Amino acid sequence: MLRLFSNLCSSQSLLNKSIINVAIGHRYYSSPPCHYGICIDIDGVLIKGKKAIPEAKSALQFLGGENKLKKKIPYALLTNGGGMTESKKAEELSEILGVAINPSQLTLAHSPMCQLVPKFKDSEILVIGGSGDNCRIVAKSYGFNRVVLPNDILAWKPSIWPFTKLSENDLKLTRKLDFSNVKIEAVMVFHDSHDWGRDLQIVSDLLQSKDGYLETLASPQELLKQNIPLFFSNPDIIWSNDCLLPRLAQGSFRLSLEHLYKKITGLQIKYSLFGKPEEVTYKFAHKLLEDYSFETSGHHSPNRKIYAVGDNPDSETFINI
Repeated sequence: MLRLFSNLCSSQSLLNKSIINVAIGHRYYSSPPCHYGICIDIDGVLIKGKKAIPEAKSALQFLGGENKLKKKIPYALLTNGGGMTESKKAEELSEILGVAINPSQLTLAHSPMCQLVPKFKDSEILVIGGSGDNCRIVAKSYGFNRVVLPNDILAWKPSIWPFTKLSENDLKLTRKLDFSNVKIEAVMVFHDSHDWGRDLQIVSDLLQSKDGYLETLASPQELLKQNIPLFFSNPDIIWSNDCLLPRLAQGSFRLSLEHLYKKITGLQIKYSLFGKPEEVTYKFAHKLLEDYSFETSGHHSPNRKIYAVGDNPDSETFINI
């Protein structure tokens, strides 16, 4: 059983202390294979915005084997951010932190959604969030072959959301489809919406549609079933930047959709959540950690004890899984 312990780092100095204390606690019985590992929240623990927290580099170097025991300690990095491939995020983090990060160590908000590929590999899925066609690129990298973005739908019928005008560059990135003949079989919110009005309208239309065809209307009996599954990658309501007050996050978008759909139909939407602190995300990160450990050391440790380091009690709520 995986046991997760939260060492909440409210100050920079606690980062190294948390990691070193874990190592010291295991030093006398930590000969290979290593039977413990560490999951580290990226935002607020390793970086703040686009800048590294001062002790982040030395902490990761310690885990990478630059310690008295010359021992590599398996670790994985987690974030409720995303909107890019794991490879691109690894490059970005490596540059910021000054430490080489492997994509296989990363769990982004949408990373566990790759587990949906066997069911929806060749289905038309609507992916929400991010800029340009970045999230289409992410989804296709996971193995989803038929990815629709909101702007594809807007290019087909601008009156679906007449308040957003697509630029020539926007149009170049769209798939040219006749959505009256396209069945959308799932909606996946990969990242924060960049156009709430457009996306709320389109998702609401789809949830009320007959069998996932836009510009159709399901019967009251069909609406009760909600034939289109809905997935969100991040439950966070707010996030912080350099503004005085927190900014609205994907969880706020979800709440808005829930409220609007309830007002319009009288029904509650059904959905599945990914991201911290959802169990599915920590199980996914645990598997990544095991795979990465085997890749680098040749050892598996299925009963590995996992320690987690985070800065937000609301997002770092851990359970036995």
